[in-house]
Amino acid sequence: MIRKLLPKDTEKVLNIWLEASLQAHDFVAENYWRQMLPIVRDYYLPCAEIWVLEDRRQIKGFLALLDDRHIGALFVRPEYQKQKNGSKLLEFVKKRHSRLTLHVFTKNERAVRFYQKHDFKIVSEQKNPDVGENELLMGWALGCKSGHYKRFRGDS
Repeated sequence: MIRKLLPKDTEKVLNIWLEASLQAHDFVAENYWRQMLPIVRDYYLPCAEIWVLEDRRQIKGFLALLDDRHIGALFVRPEYQKQKNGSKLLEFVKKRHSRLTLHVFTKNERAVRFYQKHDFKIVSEQKNPDVGENELLMGWALGCKSGHYKRFRGDS
């Protein structure tokens, strides 16, 4: 079941964010993610629309939407990845919005391919000022299937 975040879920979502961030972004210093934890808790979560995927009272992942169209976070607990849980969250939000954007690090090739599989297109590339790594701005619009920029071998 996908539902809105409840106050009692906050610590579980923060733990998922930290665990999955460390796993997906091993090219960024671990200390950076640990320092970001209070900022995520005190600033980002309160201003985001957050959807959690729950199964048998276990939160498997979450998606945070900022400004009604920017995906600020999509994280699934590592043990529940590769089971279509991220796809369920993304498709849930796509049914409620006609346009979405997000940022993803270029070195996180698995995530880039995931978003491309879900029809997100690369809009631009820039350096993230906080960590000095390149990131992509990706966008999706209802009915848009063109404009796919081939970034990795095997992209279609």
